[in-house]
Amino acid sequence: MKNIIFDTDTFNEADDQFALAYLLKKKHLLNIQAITICPFKHSKYDFSVADSINDSFDEISKIYDYLEIKDKSNIYKGSTNYMTAGYEEISPSVEKIIEICLSNEMTYILATGCLTNIAIAMKKEPNIIKKMKLIWLGTNFLFGNNHDFNFRQDIESTKYVFHSKVDLTVIPCTPITSNLVVSIYELEAEIKGKNDLCDYLYYVFKNRFHGITKRWPLWDIAVVAFVINEECFQSIAISCPNILMDNSFEFTNNKHPIKFVSSLNTNLII
Repeated sequence: MKNIIFDTDTFNEADDQFALAYLLKKKHLLNIQAITICPFKHSKYDFSVADSINDSFDEISKIYDYLEIKDKSNIYKGSTNYMTAGYEEISPSVEKIIEICLSNEMTYILATGCLTNIAIAMKKEPNIIKKMKLIWLGTNFLFGNNHDFNFRQDIESTKYVFHSKVDLTVIPCTPITSNLVVSIYELEAEIKGKNDLCDYLYYVFKNRFHGITKRWPLWDIAVVAFVINEECFQSIAISCPNILMDNSFEFTNNKHPIKFVSSLNTNLII
């Protein structure tokens, strides 16, 4: 079984709850060792970055309750600010990432938010870098602009991870995981009324921060799908790019390789 850490900003978007439920329903295939909480902040979220950690913790707990998982001891609160803001404290999430990675021969970290927790853990204990495989729902620099939410939240943490030489797979948002779009009508037909969890997933999808939603991608499920069945994806290896002062990317020819997902099988994943 693959050892898994799931690093998530669960209260941020409706796809986060889908991805968490998807992961937990596959616990017979994966050794889920920790759910670590990364920060977020956007214009529709009126509270602080630190508040987001508590809100995500409550949201994860809610999904656990719907799945009748009583033991919540593997949920860890994470960084309450960004490396970009000078934050480098050792949160429970950072502490647990270091502990798990040091204790395993290999750990898969599935990251669906900014890379703050992971970058701080790497900086505090560099020995974990060679003991992890990082799959990140990240920036789409190969196909266009690099303004994805997970990138711009904490650019310094992204820079640190990119230059760490960690085994990194980037699954870009647009135009890759944006293909994992579903409609409220599909969810109404397929999951609404099945059980309390399904009704809740339907509700959070329809009532996103950004207003009543009819169609939207379930971006985060791609990271879980990748670790379950990589055959659903096509990837290319590229030389790790440089991130410049203006946060644009500069392509390189002779740096360490990173894997970049270039397409995915939407129907099979969904």
